[in-house]
Amino acid sequence: MNTYAEDWFELRDAWRAYAACRGMDTDLFYPEGRGSTLRAREQIAKNICTSCPVAQQCREAATALPERYGIWGGLTEAERGWSRR
Repeated sequence: MNTYAEDWFELRDAWRAYAACRGMDTDLFYPEGRGSTLRAREQIAKNICTSCPVAQQCREAATALPERYGIWGGLTEAERGWSRR
C-alpha cells in the first residue's frame, strides 16, 4: 500500500513514462568535453529532446529540483541559468 507521499511523487513524476529518453543511457544527457566536442555532444541530447512529448514537464522538473547538471527538456545547464565552473 502506498503512502500519500509515495502517491504524490508517482503522480508528479508520471510524465517520465512518456519521455523520449526513457530507457536510454543517461550519459547522453550529461555530456563532457570542451568547445566543439561538448557542443556536439549537447546537440545529440537536444535532438532527442526536440521529439519529446514531455519536454516542458522535464524542464519544469529540472527547475523545481533544482537540477544543476545535464540536459533537461532540451536545455543545458547554462540555458537553465547555471554556469559551469
